[in-house]
Amino acid sequence: MASTSIRWAFNWANWHPTEKDLLKVVSCLQNEEKERLGKFVFRKDFRASVVGRLMMRKFINEYTDIPYNEIIFTRDQNNKPMLENASKSIAFNISHQGSFTVFVGEIRNVKLGVDVMKLEYTGGKRLSEFFRLMDRNFSPAEWIEIRGGTGTPESEQTAMFCRYWALKESYVKGLGVGIVIDLRNIEFRTSSRLRENELVIDTSLYINGVRQNWFFEESLLDSEHCVAVAVQGIESVNSSKNVLFEKISIGKLLENAVSLIPQDPEYCRQYFAKRERP
Repeated sequence: MASTSIRWAFNWANWHPTEKDLLKVVSCLQNEEKERLGKFVFRKDFRASVVGRLMMRKFINEYTDIPYNEIIFTRDQNNKPMLENASKSIAFNISHQGSFTVFVGEIRNVKLGVDVMKLEYTGGKRLSEFFRLMDRNFSPAEWIEIRGGTGTPESEQTAMFCRYWALKESYVKGLGVGIVIDLRNIEFRTSSRLRENELVIDTSLYINGVRQNWFFEESLLDSEHCVAVAVQGIESVNSSKNVLFEKISIGKLLENAVSLIPQDPEYCRQYFAKRERP
């Protein structure tokens, strides 16, 4: 099978399922997924996560020879979802933050990570104090770009901070280890500004001053959300289709889905009884 690169984004904040919709969605999951999702306290977190599960299933079903009802997901030692008994070179990763859940998938043997960030700061402290507390996570050169010159608006500083954080998260997620390494040694060097409907592919990664064999895709989903994709291997520059994220609907997510478990009205009633957010 030829290599395939998939980039999907779903605005879950604008998706408010009816009871009928939710019954269908939940029936298309494994029991373990259903139980895990049922533990969310707020509806917003459930929706953001369940969309990711549907994206995984859609990707495997459409781009491998595995029937929808035979797809089985497990988790690795780092609790990262993985396809059980995968016979092909498959990589995928999910992230959700702000209003979006994003999915990246590759039919080829690569390491792959993605992170989406809403370009806002809601921490309560002064931005300068927040930056002070986060100092150890960025190199001096990165902080120069994040803070900008004298008079740089806080909104621009926040946006650049989120861009760098998305890059670092996408990389460590691609490694599959979580943020347990010294982020100051992971230095990104950007060359282009992010703009809507444009893909930036000229950002590079250096560790302890040595350029790394990783390729990065950056873009804006809208004026409020940035997304970064990390793919291992400089060869990815030549083989990647450099595609922007496709914004998909719930209808497209479910177009080939089949029920795996019985519909559960009580489970859905529990969802609607929850608060939307804190």
